[in-house]
Amino acid sequence: MRVVYYGGIIQRDPDYKAVLTTIKQSTPEVYFFGGIYPEAGRLVRQAQEIGMNIPMITGDGVYDPTFINIAGKSAEGTYVTFGAEPAGLPSAKSFMEKYKAKYGDPGPYSIYAYDAANIILTAIAETRTTEGSKVAEYISRTAFHGAFGDISFDKNGDVTKAPYVIWKVKGGKFVEVK
Repeated sequence: MRVVYYGGIIQRDPDYKAVLTTIKQSTPEVYFFGGIYPEAGRLVRQAQEIGMNIPMITGDGVYDPTFINIAGKSAEGTYVTFGAEPAGLPSAKSFMEKYKAKYGDPGPYSIYAYDAANIILTAIAETRTTEGSKVAEYISRTAFHGAFGDISFDKNGDVTKAPYVIWKVKGGKFVEVK
């Protein structure tokens, strides 16, 4: 694979056609966008308006139904990396039931926020302090079992296992690519 264009856009800019035209002239097979859903929605819609009918690949900041609402039919065929569907995970069953009963359907990041909060609260309880360095040190050397599964961190603070899958917009919905 060869990168044919590298550039950026301005957040909340209503018109990305100049950048998209430059990209289109490079005849890429796909294009990657590393931003969030409002801009991604406008990008794919405007890409189709200028006849750039190639798939966009993007990250978790776009995994939100609002992206599909903004982009409309132009969202079809977009690839998004994000975590697996929590409803299919045995470890998430209790969380999903309790969350839905109290708040309604969980949002894309609800389970991540739940696990993050529980990790921090556990670390505070176990270290008996809120001192950041002690809490962080405990988290870095401890494995946790959360609603999204087992979670542990490496020496840089990154999760040791990123449970990402690839989703594709199909029929106006995010569908996991198998």
